[in-house]
Amino acid sequence: MTQLLKKLPVAALLLMVALSLSSCVKDKLANSLEGEWDVTSFVSDGEELIDPDFITSMTMEYEDYDSEKQEGDCSWTIKYYDGSSFSLDGTYEVDQEDAELTITFDGDSETFDLEIDGDELEISNADGKLKAERD
Repeated sequence: MTQLLKKLPVAALLLMVALSLSSCVKDKLANSLEGEWDVTSFVSDGEELIDPDFITSMTMEYEDYDSEKQEGDCSWTIKYYDGSSFSLDGTYEVDQEDAELTITFDGDSETFDLEIDGDELEISNADGKLKAERD
């Protein structure tokens, strides 16, 4: 019995390490998304919107992903040809298994297929596609 009690703290420590590592693996896609991204292409209904005569630049920022809440904060900023800009602040959720990103701005949610390859990001759905590079 004494030997069992001596081994219990070691077993508990190993269990905690295993759980923390599995959490990191579980949120790998979400963790890869964190940071600021410069949009290089924004196609909506077949039309490219990143154009000197319309949207001159767009950035997306995904803040730290909270594994417990399964969400993080995000903001998108769009700059137009006339110098004006528009920002959206909201939350994001990542479905690791299906590689999907759900973004919610002002209570409205939209789900995208999510692909991240190093510093290149692509999100798409039936309405359009965004391509971006890590800033």
